[in-house]
Amino acid sequence: MGVEIAGGDGGMIAGSCPNRAESPASVATSRSLVLVNYFPDRTDVTQACKHNSAPLMDTMNTCYQTAGKRWPNFIAVDFYKRSGGGGAPAAVDVSRGHIVCGCGNVATCKPTMTFGVCNLTYLSQLLPIQALQTYLVAFFFSLPI
Repeated sequence: MGVEIAGGDGGMIAGSCPNRAESPASVATSRSLVLVNYFPDRTDVTQACKHNSAPLMDTMNTCYQTAGKRWPNFIAVDFYKRSGGGGAPAAVDVSRGHIVCGCGNVATCKPTMTFGVCNLTYLSQLLPIQALQTYLVAFFFSLPI
């Protein structure tokens, strides 16, 4: 099993990144899976956009530090909606960008680029919908490990 960040209200506290009790410590870098569970104890579709925008991004950044500077390669939310803040799909794009090419968004990744050398003008040329495209699997967002 990989490193798993606790879900529920306790896992949504700003500035914290609590481990799920059954999971190894988040600094266990021998585990390739980094799973962020980000959903409240009681699901509420009316709050999904609010929860899964800036607060989800903040949690990902906090957990990046806590998990030995590793981005989540699996993000679980209760509902996914695209919103003005990007929602869960934007969080997946950010995480994938860091993992795949070392950039802040997967839309900047190119097949022949050097890891971490990001072409930001490419992202600005995309339509917003293209910049936010992701692969959705049920209510979970999967990233390559």
